Amino acid sequence: MKKILLISILFFCGAEIFAQSFYSNRINRRWMATGGLGYARSLGDLTNPGSYFDTRLNIVGGLQYRFSNRVQAGVNLMAFQLSGDDQDIDPELNTRSRGLSFVSNNLELSATASISLFPTASRFTQRKLVNPYIFAGVGVLLFDPRAEVPEYLRNEAGDTLMSVPRAGEMVSLRKYETERPNTYGRFAMVIPVGLGVRVKVTEFIDVTAQISNRITFTDYLDDVSGVNGRGYPDLSEFDLNVPEEVTAAALSNPSGRGEIRGNPESDDYYLIFNVKAEFYIQGDMLNRIFGVGGKHYNIRPSRGRGGLFNFGKRR
Repeated sequence: MKKILLISILFFCGAEIFAQSFYSNRINRRWMATGGLGYARSLGDLTNPGSYFDTRLNIVGGLQYRFSNRVQAGVNLMAFQLSGDDQDIDPELNTRSRGLSFVSNNLELSATASISLFPTASRFTQRKLVNPYIFAGVGVLLFDPRAEVPEYLRNEAGDTLMSVPRAGEMVSLRKYETERPNTYGRFAMVIPVGLGVRVKVTEFIDVTAQISNRITFTDYLDDVSGVNGRGYPDLSEFDLNVPEEVTAAALSNPSGRGEIRGNPESDDYYLIFNVKAEFYIQGDMLNRIFGVGGKHYNIRPSRGRGGLFNFGKRR
């Protein structure tokens, strides 16, 4: 008797699980979990105009919600790297070979809204196979430009003055005030603007490819701006009796013969290209948390009622 009771309980529990799974596939899902990879390219004072493929890897993940048949919005967290180097710059493209370089590991948290070209059908599984879209938003960027400390400190004639402490080490440039003054924080506001295309792969998965420009409100993503005209502080502004100041002077002007360090008239920005997968999820818990939720629809026609798996009336 106990065995029969146990088998019955397991059977009915399995039936309920199957019923819930079957029902979840009939919900008009509005939530999407996203994740993907791509490339990032810095466009600032250390960008070589000829280095179109000087890109770095990025990884992104997020959560999207479809508010209407064309509009959806969400949040994204992206980790990426930016870099720039003008030591081997082409003089035909840029005459300012300053011996400067940087690399920066960054985090960007953004909220974006997108508008699709084609509307999504009332049943999400009947969406278009290919659907272009545009998007824009706002975000915050955590950045920290770093560079390798030069071996020697040089004067304006290029003559060696002394060896530099911490030579060969990668250090954070922000704390050295290489343009005196150029104090800046680790956070910057960004405006993502771009376009993309969404391709339906299965009923519950889309793949998107998108390219965007990140407008920033800082000129120090690469630690180079060019404030105070030249942008190079005079050696007299550094206390060369202090090791950290010697390092700062060498990072400010590695060649010693710089003329114009950067262009303070325009802020830095960067380009992002991503390929992402979007997974349509049920999102009942998310609906309760954020107080949103769409109408439920059947995605397959009803084939009658009654029987073991009678789910009741659907909305």
